[in-house]
This record gives sequence, structure tokens and C-alpha cells, in this order.
Amino acid sequence: MNQVRTAESPHRFGAASMMFFSDPAVLPRHGTESLTGILRHDLLAHRETYGPRPSCLGVGGERLLVDLESVALTGRGGGHFPTAAKWRSLMRAGVGGTVVANGAEGEPASAKDAVLLQMRPHLVIDALVCAMETIGATDGVLWIHEGARATARSVALALSERAAAGLDEPPVRVILAPDRYLSGEGTSIIRTLEGGPTLPRFVPNPAQPWSDGQRPVLVNNVETMARIGLLALRGAEAYRPTSLITVINGTHRVVAEVGPEVTVEQAVLAFWESPDGKYPQAVLVGGYGGSWVSWEAVRSVPIEIGAMRAAGLSIGAGLIGPLPATACGLEESARLIRYLAGQSAKQCGPCVFGLASVSELSDDLSAGRLSSAGRRRLAKFMAEISGRGACRHPDGALRMLASALDVFVADVARHRRGRTCDAPTFDVMPVPGSAA
Repeated sequence: MNQVRTAESPHRFGAASMMFFSDPAVLPRHGTESLTGILRHDLLAHRETYGPRPSCLGVGGERLLVDLESVALTGRGGGHFPTAAKWRSLMRAGVGGTVVANGAEGEPASAKDAVLLQMRPHLVIDALVCAMETIGATDGVLWIHEGARATARSVALALSERAAAGLDEPPVRVILAPDRYLSGEGTSIIRTLEGGPTLPRFVPNPAQPWSDGQRPVLVNNVETMARIGLLALRGAEAYRPTSLITVINGTHRVVAEVGPEVTVEQAVLAFWESPDGKYPQAVLVGGYGGSWVSWEAVRSVPIEIGAMRAAGLSIGAGLIGPLPATACGLEESARLIRYLAGQSAKQCGPCVFGLASVSELSDDLSAGRLSSAGRRRLAKFMAEISGRGACRHPDGALRMLASALDVFVADVARHRRGRTCDAPTFDVMPVPGSAA
């Protein structure tokens, strides 16, 4: 059946099981300045909803670590590394470090961190303070993009509310990062705090991403922090393994919280407006460095870390990008590769030369002018670049393109014969700087 059925209410997923908000947030395709659907919690509303923040010094911190382990919390910035293990590695490095709540979302279409910082800022700040107390850090940082003005205003207001309430807490500062794809990458943040450029770097020991002689730094994504805040405030017994997702539409994006039983199809029916009344032909899962999956292969997969992993996928940054049946998956992927190549750190060969070459060849393929020799070069470059970059940026871009060449094989065949498909729907995925 190709027609999209009429969706039930998007709240049918069980508001009682939600931890952050039961209503979805609606944002424009670009930016996060205009956000509707959810009321912001000031400090009073936050405390009425979640209760007072407990001390995480000494025994309180160890209790929080046990709770992190009991719910198997992993990072929600895309890497999904066990959070408790990350914290304990910082604790072994000694006191006096820095804790960063990373709200500079690298994925340009993802908006979940912006929604949390604008609507539930105190939940994130509670977690930041708890993390500082637990690991003995003396410096707290909220890291956001410099163009995220509404988010910056919400964070500044939340900090002033806490100061006015006379809370006895360590100081937290806000750092505005450049509006670039890689500004939210963990080693970019640490490199900046050490006085270097906001660019990623190769780290030989992932357990110690900071430089020798520098203070240890813990970087946790904002969604991860919000989950830590809930564990600190309510304990592991009340924790629910939900997921925050951003669903891309033709005119807007929807950020929603869904339970582990919710499938991709249910989320699409609830939060996606089909431009032609039909199901999507495929879905981009995880982010622009994620994977394309055909609709039939992904529709019944639950939006849950383990279920996604079992299907050979990653929930990544929580992006769900349905591709309408009237769009060309190859043209869309070439456009995304062009963007990702332009956002590279330009610090190593795979980024400087490899991604640029792959982008040019992808454009030629999309335009129907790639020769047999060009197709061989494309395959050669993709094989040579994989796993050889100083950071993971090239790997993600190649993962997306490789999945596109597999899923959109019919489109590839048409374009290889020197014809374009003239798809009526284009520029589906929002890219910064584009008019769409």
C-alpha cells in the first residue's frame, strides 16, 4: 500500500512515559529562532516539575554514577559511548577539570538540543552542576553556536534565574562556537579550551582526549546532560529509555520524544507531512553522516538504540529524514556530499582532497555525465578515504553516499546512462545557506 494512512494524534505514544515533554516542538527548516509547541520552564516551573537538585558531592555523586550504569546511559550526540565509563576516566585524571554541555549540534537539520536548551534549560544546567560535583571539576561550560541567538538568550536567562535564587553552585560560563558543522565535535571543543582553533584533531587515546599537561575535559551532549539531570533528580527507577528525534518536513521540522516501542513508520505518520499523499521511498537515519534505508526495510524498526543497531543502523543524532517518492535520492545525496565536503576541517588529505574529489564525481554522476573511468575513480576514492581521516567526518560522509548508491540503485542506473530523472521534488534536506 503506497498511500499514507491518516495518522492518529502524535500524543498517542503515551505522555505518561515521556520525560522531557509530551508535545512536539515545531521549528522552521533553517535555524532555531522560531520554536512553537512547548512552554519554557523557568526555575520555579522546573523545580515544581522535577524537584530540587540533590548534592552530588561524595556519596551523592557515586549514587549518580551507579544510576548512569544501571540504565546503561550512552552519549546522545551520535557516538553513544557509555556515559559512566567516560566520567570515571575523568575522575582518574584528578580534580580540577572542565565539564562541557555541548549544545552546538553538528547536524544542521537536528534541533533537539536547541529545544532542550530553550524549553528545559534548568534540566541541562542541573546535570552540568551535578557532573562538576561528581568528578571534581572546577569549570563548567555551556557550548553553543554563535548564531543560535534564541538558545543563548534562554541559557543566559536561566543562569540569571539561578543567580537571583542564590543557589550555591560552581560557576558556569557560556562559550559561543563558530557556526560550522565540526564546531560541536568533541576534540574541536577541547582544542578550543586549550587555546587552539575550533577544529577536530586526531586523539591517540580516546580515554584522554585532552593534551598532556592540560586540564581534563568532559564533553557531554545536551540531550545526554538532560537525561543525567533526570537521573539526578528522580533516580533510575523513574527513568524511561525514550529518544528525541527531529523529523524533516518540506516546510518545517518537528522535534518529538518517542518511547522505545515507537517504530519509524509510527513516527513518520505522526510527524511527517507527505507532499504527495504517499509513504516516503526511503529515510535518512541518524544524520547527514548516517545511512539511507529503503522504506520497506526501515518502516517497522523501533527508534531505539539496540533495535537500530540490530538492523545495522545507528540512531546517531536522532535525525529522521523521509525522502518523498517524487524526489531523486541520488541528487539529494550529491547535494549533501557537496555540503559536507565544504564543511571539512581541511587538515588532512582525506578531507582536503578526498572529499572534494568524491563531491565532484558525485555531482558528475548526478548530472548524468560521469564516464566509466569516473565511476572507477569514485569507487577508488571512497575505498581509499574510508577510515583514514584525522577525524570521523569523511567516514560519515562516505557512509551516507555508499548507502545512497545501494538504496537508490534505480536512480543511479538512470543517471549512469547519461540521463537525469528530472524529479519534481528537490532540496529535501535543509542545508545551511540554501534557500530551501
